[in-house]
Amino acid sequence: MTKPINVLHISSPLTWRGGEQQLMYLHKGLQASGHNSLVFCPNESVLATRLDMEERVVYNKRSGFDLFAAKQLATYCKANGINLIHAHDAHAHTTAVLAATIFRNQCLIVLSRRVDFPIGGSWFSRYKYNHKCIKAILCVSDVILDMVKPKIMAQHLSVATVHSGVDLDKFSGITPVNLREELKIEPEHKLVANFSALADHKDYFTFIDTAKIVCDERDDVQFLIFGKGELEQELRSYAKDSGCDSNIRFVGFRSDLPQVYPNIDVLLFTSKTEGLGTTVLDAFASKVPVAATEAGGVPEMVVNEKTGLLAKIGDDSALAIHVQRLLDEPVLRQSLTESALEKCQMFSKDEMVRQTEEWYNKVLNN
Repeated sequence: MTKPINVLHISSPLTWRGGEQQLMYLHKGLQASGHNSLVFCPNESVLATRLDMEERVVYNKRSGFDLFAAKQLATYCKANGINLIHAHDAHAHTTAVLAATIFRNQCLIVLSRRVDFPIGGSWFSRYKYNHKCIKAILCVSDVILDMVKPKIMAQHLSVATVHSGVDLDKFSGITPVNLREELKIEPEHKLVANFSALADHKDYFTFIDTAKIVCDERDDVQFLIFGKGELEQELRSYAKDSGCDSNIRFVGFRSDLPQVYPNIDVLLFTSKTEGLGTTVLDAFASKVPVAATEAGGVPEMVVNEKTGLLAKIGDDSALAIHVQRLLDEPVLRQSLTESALEKCQMFSKDEMVRQTEEWYNKVLNN
């Protein structure tokens, strides 16, 4: 084993979404490899509640531009011999740069980039992405890498892809729940679902539009929306106005998704922006066929007609055709799910941890 690394991860969200799950996979994987991994996060965050006290350093989140958090970060790093900071989101990135610039924290910084929209053109954006302490930017997909690279002028800084990972062990040897019985759905009805936060970039409006097209042609399909979010009431109204709300269920948040997935006939993934989209990987691992949009890094997982079916962003007509093909063509379903399960091996959490650890060592040994 290489020399143990003292790494402090910074996370700013109060909620729990894909980025926080990836951070947790990385943190636990590094600990298992003998490294000293700690997490700097808001004391009211979900992440803080899922870490033991000795694994976390908490702060009171005030804003995205938080000098108090930056000072606390710098003080902690100097007092505890931290080798490396890993910033996992935009506000975490800002905090790390403020700690380095104003409070003279000399820790090297690795940055994760998970969103598929361009870096801003302001002076501060250029400054913080090219800061001398940042040594590597790890993008969760190639499409994000292609967006980030043109904005990086600093010669000392590397930009690379390290795909998000899925915990394949969660999906093996499980006992499925009986979702149809639980939700009082007829046994012969097909289930089409999405498992995402009810947020704008997930584009559940296209999900509902697709459901309407399918339900206008057949009455044996139920569309299930798993998740919570700020758009829930608006989406419920939109579903009601569509006239097919009896075929659309808002199931809410579930913590037992590996047990739920085997009940699902199709994952309908309708995002309009997406860093990678690990929900797709969960479906792959569960042998659930996928119909998805070409958002962000999704095509790096869903190869059309090979590991799933792709449509243009917002193209409800094409998605409806894809859903019906996946419901009605068993040979296609089997071919796609077999190839998808094989593809999934490239996106394991263990591989993500291994590649990230390699980058840590490159940064520290240069």
